[in-house]
Amino acid sequence: MADEHASESLASVVISLGHAEVAGTCKTAGELLVAGSRLSPDVAIVHLDLCGDGSLVEEFGLRSPATRIIAIADRGEGAAEGLVDALGSGAVGALYNDDGLFVDLERALLSASSQRPVIAEEATGLLLNSYVEGLRVKRQRDVATINALVAAVEARDSGTGRHQHRAAALAASCMERIDIDLAEDEEVRYGFLLHDVGKIGVSDAILNKPGPLEHHEWTLMQRHPEMGVRIVEPIGFSRTTTDIILRHHERWDGSGYPDGLAGEDIPLAARAFAVVDAYDAMTSHRPYRPAMTPQQAVEAIRSDAGVSFDPAVVDVFLDLIS
Repeated sequence: MADEHASESLASVVISLGHAEVAGTCKTAGELLVAGSRLSPDVAIVHLDLCGDGSLVEEFGLRSPATRIIAIADRGEGAAEGLVDALGSGAVGALYNDDGLFVDLERALLSASSQRPVIAEEATGLLLNSYVEGLRVKRQRDVATINALVAAVEARDSGTGRHQHRAAALAASCMERIDIDLAEDEEVRYGFLLHDVGKIGVSDAILNKPGPLEHHEWTLMQRHPEMGVRIVEPIGFSRTTTDIILRHHERWDGSGYPDGLAGEDIPLAARAFAVVDAYDAMTSHRPYRPAMTPQQAVEAIRSDAGVSFDPAVVDVFLDLIS
């Protein structure tokens, strides 16, 4: 299927290849869509002269979901962009209508699929550039989202100041000594920064209470890891990030929350962050108690190695801050 000038030549190419029968040719976008609904062909060859972007490909795919669509364009300004747009709209092939069409079209007819698209060389380069730009934009969006969420937590929790940033930076330094691959994973750093994002869902009366929490208040506070995961999952953060948010209050001996995991069942990054988180909390003023000195916090963490904290992580952390 193609425009008025190319339909007959394309049909002859398909017939000469010997791999398919031509069910029909179309000269307008309207004819193409009607034919798609009526015939549901195995393959549709769509010349982009009918529509310069991917909208026609997308509409055809809605009318005939099982059809593999191969987009073709004459070389010229905007052709590569049109082919990339067609791929993004569901085409499994993106080819130029030139001397290489015969070979490329045969390959596309035989093997093209959403998992194995057949793409013209210039369109491949443009598609890669588009993908890289998409990653860059996504990363900017992720960072902006993270900063907004962290700022929201720190604004709510008056007792912790810039705890999220301090703890994240110290945890990153600790991870560099424990597992360099994890330390360099952005998703791990996102988890460190967002570890307490679930506190957005905890009331001010509990967060800033100038005294010990009642049992029911503590029960509500213990839900903040799960709340945090529910907040970030729709944004698209990975399991690496959510594991830190969900597991940074689990304890080595199984006495932590929310699920009472123990030992190496707790993800390594969460085990490392638990030590850093406790140290920063101990050395920060809270509404219900004054800050410990760094030495007092070190002694408390050392005595809790093998109980609350992974002993190997404690050793690394204490060496880091000594």
